[in-house]
Amino acid sequence: MAKLTIATKEKVLKEVDINKTIIIGREKGDIILKNPAISAKHLKIEKLGNRYIAHDLDSTNGTFVNEAQITTQELSSGDVIRIGRFTFTFDNPEESGSLGFEEEDDMSGKTMMIDTSKMKSMLAQEVASEPAAASGPAAKLFLHQTSGAPKVAELSKPIVNIGSGDDAEIQIKGITIGKIAATIKRSGAKYEIIFKGGMARVKFDNKNVDRKELVNGDKFSIGSYNFEFRTEL
Repeated sequence: MAKLTIATKEKVLKEVDINKTIIIGREKGDIILKNPAISAKHLKIEKLGNRYIAHDLDSTNGTFVNEAQITTQELSSGDVIRIGRFTFTFDNPEESGSLGFEEEDDMSGKTMMIDTSKMKSMLAQEVASEPAAASGPAAKLFLHQTSGAPKVAELSKPIVNIGSGDDAEIQIKGITIGKIAATIKRSGAKYEIIFKGGMARVKFDNKNVDRKELVNGDKFSIGSYNFEFRTEL
C-alpha cells in the first residue's frame, strides 16, 4: 500500500496509508493541516489502479513536487510534495522492480518535475487502455558502456522508469541522477520519453529535451549514460 510521510523541517509528524483518493486541506479533506498557508481544500491525490496523481485544487500558495510547482503530476516513490511548511514523502511499494543498469560513475539528487495533463478523464482512459495497448514486439533500450558490449533492456511494460532510485526499472547511479530521471511510455507501437526530474537532464544531440516520441535509432543521454533506442536491429 502506498503511503505519505508527513513532516516539517523540525520533525516527522506521522505516516498515512493511501488506499483511495484523498484530499488534503486546512478545513476539508482526509488530512487536515491547520496552517494559514494551506487552502481549505488544497491538494487531491487521486488513486488510479497502482498509480497516484497529485492535483493542486487551485490553491492560493501552490503545490510543489520536488520543489517545482505543479498543477497535475503523476507521483513516483521518493517524490517529496510540499504545501506550506509541510512535506509529504510519497512511497509506493506496488511500483514494479528494477532491470538494473547500475554501474558507470556519474553524479543524483534533487528532482524537478514536469507537469503532465490535468484532465482526469484522459488519465483514467490511459490507465484503462494501457494493458491492451502494449502489443507487438517490444522495443529495446541499449546502454552503451566505455568497455564491453552494451547492456540491453526490453521495453515491454506500458511504463518503464529510468533513474537512481530503487523503484526505477532501469537503474543508473550518480549524484545528479534523479530517483526517477525519465519515463518511457509505450502505447502500441509508439514510445515516448518524458523527463521527470534530477540535475542530469535527458539530452538529444546535447540539447535538453522534456518530452519526445522515440524512433528507431534514437540516441540520448542522461548524465554520463548513453542510450540507444531500437525497435529493430
